[in-house]
Amino acid sequence: MEAFLLLKPDCLRAGLSAHVEREIEAEGLEIRCRHRIALTPADIRYLWNEYSDEGHSLMLGLLDRYLGGGPSQVVTLAGADAYEAARRVKRAIRWRFADGPFANVVHAAESPGELLRQGKLLLGWCERCSGARPASTFPDKELRPTGMLFENTDPVLDALWARLRAGLPRPEPVQLGGAGSVVVLGVDTAHSLDSTVTAVYRALPGVDLGAAIELALHANRVGRYPIGIGTPEETVRSLELLRANGIANCWTENC
Repeated sequence: MEAFLLLKPDCLRAGLSAHVEREIEAEGLEIRCRHRIALTPADIRYLWNEYSDEGHSLMLGLLDRYLGGGPSQVVTLAGADAYEAARRVKRAIRWRFADGPFANVVHAAESPGELLRQGKLLLGWCERCSGARPASTFPDKELRPTGMLFENTDPVLDALWARLRAGLPRPEPVQLGGAGSVVVLGVDTAHSLDSTVTAVYRALPGVDLGAAIELALHANRVGRYPIGIGTPEETVRSLELLRANGIANCWTENC
């Protein structure tokens, strides 16, 4: 059974292809083909069809900037249990080189169904792999939790993307008014970026969208992070709003 790895633009820019190929060799896999591709917004929505423009404008906006920001490379793999072996290569490379969800270097399918569906597009770019490239279609999908449809997000995402590329510094918790307590956001895998940002945006009075995204991304990256500081009463109100918006892994602490 064949599988694939998608070497993303940051992987190629950083010159990590040789590292990926050494991991492939260590897994006993054969590289059948390599071909460069340029992912379009339609391609991205086909490949990651758990997101929609209506409910995941932030996630898709960042994916467009990440994956559409330069060429990628598809490596077609063959060998014993190539699907599982490709996943092991992905995990090994990400463990060594990934730096967050928009700098995670490589992609491999996470289910046999995803392998078949994504392979139709990624391998279809290459006549040697599968013939003519198919048209992108949008099959029925199980969406990740959705968030608000924020207006005029391009300037916010452009500024955020520039900071992400430069190495986003640790964001400051939002000042809620007083002091003595913090509201802490933990990782909640039941949520998407958009649903988490929506909860943070609603729970922290006066926070701007860019700061809400940075706080959500950083909390997800480090596992737990204080996103607001105030009196115990103020942080409890923010905590209640986070929970009212579906966030379960959050709490308050004295500081």
